Amino acid sequence: MKAVIWPYRFDDMKLTWQKQMIWLVNSLIKYGVEVKPHVKFKCKGIENLNKYNPSIDHNAEICIYNHTDESYIIGNVLPTKKNWFFKPTVPDKFYTTLDELGYGPFSSITYIKPDFENVNIGNFFETKVKNWIDNKISKWGNKLNKEEKIEESDFYLVIGQCGGDSVVTHFDFGSYFTKLEQVVIELVRIGNKKIIVKLHPDTDGVEGTAGSFKNNEFSLKLQKRLESLSSKVKVYIGKINIHNFIEKSYCVILANSGAGIEAMMHHKPIIAWGFPDYHWVTYDLRHLAELNEALKLKWFDQEKQDKFLYWYLEDYCFYNQETCDKRVKELLADIV
Repeated sequence: MKAVIWPYRFDDMKLTWQKQMIWLVNSLIKYGVEVKPHVKFKCKGIENLNKYNPSIDHNAEICIYNHTDESYIIGNVLPTKKNWFFKPTVPDKFYTTLDELGYGPFSSITYIKPDFENVNIGNFFETKVKNWIDNKISKWGNKLNKEEKIEESDFYLVIGQCGGDSVVTHFDFGSYFTKLEQVVIELVRIGNKKIIVKLHPDTDGVEGTAGSFKNNEFSLKLQKRLESLSSKVKVYIGKINIHNFIEKSYCVILANSGAGIEAMMHHKPIIAWGFPDYHWVTYDLRHLAELNEALKLKWFDQEKQDKFLYWYLEDYCFYNQETCDKRVKELLADIV
């Protein structure tokens, strides 16, 4: 069996995703798969492998892409039995998903309910989760190390996303900031609590640039516009760690951000309008008119949400060689 690592969407792992890619290669080799990186693919640590040359090689059982999905590779794809999609995720720089459809809201677990309700979470929250919270860990490392003292408590927390991210421009239908503003307007109308909006540190970023975290004119204009809606609204921008916001909130409202995983760490109810992969444990806000009912939180099941978080991070993601071996073995079992 042969697996090809394709140089799409990014052709150079550099230091950011290098370790996870090496784990993946090691796992494939362990299970008898011949791994051939495309001649244009760069990852320090696997340079000695034989390269895939499209002018000579014409087949493989598996093709591995990164940070993309089935819909984007149409017309630029190697005929294979399976395509796998590699995508680093939360809560730290090592957690990674490997999926047969894509990532985030456009992944297999969005459409097929995973068996998370039967897991035994043990002391997961007292150990791993506590460490992530106590040390304010994020997938961006120390880039989001600014601490903001939050005076308010028991507020509605609306979490913003990067405006150029494909989860809001392609998985959803666009007009993301219009929807976010409408959510805030509705909260002002029906809510009885303070509304905190925590914008993404790269609100204005286009795809492929997230991580630069440059706040520009758009962020400031959006902040001004939202705060002008009511004295109940306060908007934060910049490289601020999100944990303090979530910890003090009444509930979290978002589209489909990875911040939902961090909200679960704090046992916070999540109201989501973007149908994320964790929609199994959120309030599925299909209509803005439902927001008032959603805010009552009668639907919230903390035990179920805790189990999903454990399953997602411990059974679905991989974060070291051992867990990568486990995930690869599961996916290989589907190839006949």
